[in-house]
Amino acid sequence: MWYAIPVALLCMASAIQGLDLYTAKEQACFNIPKPETPVLDMKWVLETHPLYYPLMSTVDLYRVAVNLLQKDPKDVKASAVYYDSCLKWEIFSNGTIFSEGFDGLRREYETKTLSDNPDAYTFVPVGGDEDFYAGTAYTTLTDNKSFFFTVACLKTGEMTWGVGSTTPTLTEETKKKILDHAVTLGFSTEDVTELKYKTCEN
Repeated sequence: MWYAIPVALLCMASAIQGLDLYTAKEQACFNIPKPETPVLDMKWVLETHPLYYPLMSTVDLYRVAVNLLQKDPKDVKASAVYYDSCLKWEIFSNGTIFSEGFDGLRREYETKTLSDNPDAYTFVPVGGDEDFYAGTAYTTLTDNKSFFFTVACLKTGEMTWGVGSTTPTLTEETKKKILDHAVTLGFSTEDVTELKYKTCEN
């Protein structure tokens, strides 16, 4: 697919040097309109364990992976992130979110739903660098049965996005719907990444 080309180039460029957050940097945070009615069915989300993370902006993947590993980005190889991280998410009713990957590592986040928008919440990791991957997230697209698309304005000032899914791969139709939606919000199609789960255990 067209978005696999940047992934291959990024992998080759980072094979020796490690992750470069500067080249993967997204655009500055922009306003996300509040939906007229709630978008996400939280009952469905809370019943889904785990949630896969198959499609995202490159900077979102890099920051999630580095925050889980608790390493300097320059010490993290892109090939390990794309093919060996096996990243997943778990969301609980008490507001706790866990990222999981790299053979059993877990990273806890605390969240708080915004009072004026049930589809938005603030998130911050528990312990470690609390600013590296933290901010405000907005769910703007979902079918409430197989995937949801979430935008995040990070404390670093970057706008990122990622997809939570019931399956490790998405259909071509769903990918197109997601990418078209990302473009309508103002995102570039140059830094789109697809995570590979072929070597992961279910």
